[in-house]
Amino acid sequence: MKSLLSVCFFLAVPALLAAAPLPSEQQAFWDRLQTLCGQAFPGQVSDVTDYYHDALVGRELIAHGVSCDEKSMHIALHVDADRSRNWMLTIVDGTIRLKHDHRHPDGREESTSQYGGDAPVPGLPARQIFPADAHTAEILPRRADNFWFMDFVDDRRFQYGVHWPRYGHSVRLEFDLSSPIAPPPLPWGFEGPDRD
Repeated sequence: MKSLLSVCFFLAVPALLAAAPLPSEQQAFWDRLQTLCGQAFPGQVSDVTDYYHDALVGRELIAHGVSCDEKSMHIALHVDADRSRNWMLTIVDGTIRLKHDHRHPDGREESTSQYGGDAPVPGLPARQIFPADAHTAEILPRRADNFWFMDFVDDRRFQYGVHWPRYGHSVRLEFDLSSPIAPPPLPWGFEGPDRD
């Protein structure tokens, strides 16, 4: 009987963790993030080191809230005509998880994809930080100390960035929430009827 109870407890724990509510700070952040759903906003590089400079400075940057529901949100980052980058946020284990989904133009997932991490609780109502998780360290060992952040600076500005402390690389993108624009084409791999 004891072993049966142990098995039941073991099976129940993942379901309980997945259903765990967010701390109030993260819930406030999540609720604010969801207001971006269905909208697109122009962006610019507000801070950058040489490593990221050429790939992002002087480009047309757009953040597009592609889809969302109670437990997930998909924000595409468009860089000029490149529609490969996606920020996939989910509520998992009582926190917010950020994963970067990268796609080829034909919709296939790139070999370097699904990196990111879980935000330590509780974070701040306007800012969450996502340290690299074990999967990121496995596929990108040199980036094991990376962390990403999302930040509502105020009612008009939303920021996304990454820091790579080991090598001193970083970039911060800022999006103007006061000037929504027409949504761009859907990101690669998410154009069809099976998109999330």
